[in-house]
Amino acid sequence: MNELSHRVNYLRELSSDESASLKSALIGIYKDVATLCNKYNLTYMLSGGSCLGAVRHKGFIPWDDDLDIMMPRKDYETLILLCKRGELGDKYEINYPNPSTDSKNVFLKIYRKNSINQELFNENTPFPKGIYLDVFALDGVPANKLFRFVKGCIANLLQYISIMVLMAQYPSKSFKKFVSLDVQLKRRYKLKLFLGKIFGVISHKTWVYCFDKFVANDNMNNLVGIPTGRKYYNGEIFEASVFFPPQKVKFEDLDVFIPADYDKYLTNLYKDYMQLPPLEKRERHFIMKFELPND
Repeated sequence: MNELSHRVNYLRELSSDESASLKSALIGIYKDVATLCNKYNLTYMLSGGSCLGAVRHKGFIPWDDDLDIMMPRKDYETLILLCKRGELGDKYEINYPNPSTDSKNVFLKIYRKNSINQELFNENTPFPKGIYLDVFALDGVPANKLFRFVKGCIANLLQYISIMVLMAQYPSKSFKKFVSLDVQLKRRYKLKLFLGKIFGVISHKTWVYCFDKFVANDNMNNLVGIPTGRKYYNGEIFEASVFFPPQKVKFEDLDVFIPADYDKYLTNLYKDYMQLPPLEKRERHFIMKFELPND
């Protein structure tokens, strides 16, 4: 994907100054969300690459420019209610799985209004297109291995269908041009588009909401997972003690929380996580449009 991104004129990487400004804006979002969570005693911690950045770099990964947190399901739902009540302030808007409106993703995204961070997959959609903070729910999972495997298969299928229906319901001309640069990508895209139109007899909103309700489980007593994480339902499951209670570390100039046993958590995601990856394997983000908040 990164190699192909250099071959089109509608995608670009942020300049070093833009990246620094974006990181500053993300810190601003994080501070507002953290203040709200602290006010209501909600548990939250950095996840994925943000957690890795805190441990390895004491801040953002130098070549990365996003910020993610995760929360126990009960606190995650409470945060959504607080945002809906306007307690985060009028600088923000949210998008999340619900029965009334569509959601781009199967998790909560908190967007900074009056900003633009338009991605290729979000070109022709009604969803917000601003700078955002991703919020993932931590859910209890079945203790029984067979039940857990079956539930994971169903959850992953629901999520995969939602992605295909998203492509079909909100087609992107730029993304179509992008995949046409690679024969295999083009074939997979056509297949996903075909299946998305078939499953699209049920709206994307319904698929996303069904996934969210299917995986939701606020039992944090035994095994806990991140169904919406990069390794899907069965890929990030640990004993609750791996996450709780979160420990405090430094991230840039902030005191932040990360999982209690961050070593086990990060090793599962990245193996030798303290080893810097070679240049060609460093994750890079390409965007269509970018604009900082103007208020």
